[in-house]
Amino acid sequence: MTIDKRCNICNSDDFRIYLRIKDKSVDIVKCKTCNTFRTMPYPKIDYTDKEMYCEHYLKNESVFRMFADGVINIIARHKKQGRLLDIGCSVGFMLEAASKLGFDAEGLELNKKAVDIALSKKLNVRMCGIEEAGYIEKSFDIIISNHILEHIFNPVEFIQRIARILKDDGLLIIGVPNHDSLIAHVIKSRWYGWCIPEHVWHFDRISLEYLLSKNGLRIKELVQNSQHYTSSKSFRKNLIKSIAWLGNKTGEGDQLILVSEKRSL
Repeated sequence: MTIDKRCNICNSDDFRIYLRIKDKSVDIVKCKTCNTFRTMPYPKIDYTDKEMYCEHYLKNESVFRMFADGVINIIARHKKQGRLLDIGCSVGFMLEAASKLGFDAEGLELNKKAVDIALSKKLNVRMCGIEEAGYIEKSFDIIISNHILEHIFNPVEFIQRIARILKDDGLLIIGVPNHDSLIAHVIKSRWYGWCIPEHVWHFDRISLEYLLSKNGLRIKELVQNSQHYTSSKSFRKNLIKSIAWLGNKTGEGDQLILVSEKRSL
């Protein structure tokens, strides 16, 4: 954990506490300048050997494959071909879906086991972050950052690196949990999207648009839906699933998928 009252998005130190998560000894705070929520103190996690991270994808393969197909179909509404980069590609479900539609797909991943699995499937994946990848400017037509941005300690620097290697007519696709959702408002600290201590940032439409606009990107399409919640013998879990379903139907889902492009100068 890093104790720092300064917001890494707008550099303001003016904030208010939104939610106390007592069992984790952290607060969710809202920056009064850019309106972005963050975990305080800032968490820092090493994902290179985090076994549970990879196992979660493998255990829920059908769900993640369905989600990957959905994201690639959203992309296909805007671009039918091109060089595609998936940052944080895990075991490669998104890359497989993209390749099936004819995209020239490659990925970056920090988790060693996930990289080994992706390579065993003959996917083009490297074990490094975007800062070590060494891509030249304007290399990609499409870049995906799915449920990665909320983990990034310095999101401004991350978005700037992406914008540099994105072509002028390229697309950036971002998926993040949405704290301004029905389920998050109802169950508060028990909402999965806080994900303490892994999630540093917590976005909604307004704060995500602020971050992108600040770094030369504009929104082309925004899809809001709910994460997959499984049925259970537990009444409480089934109730949570029902609330998430209702949020999805009323436009208050707890996940944002955003398609953005560079602004013309």
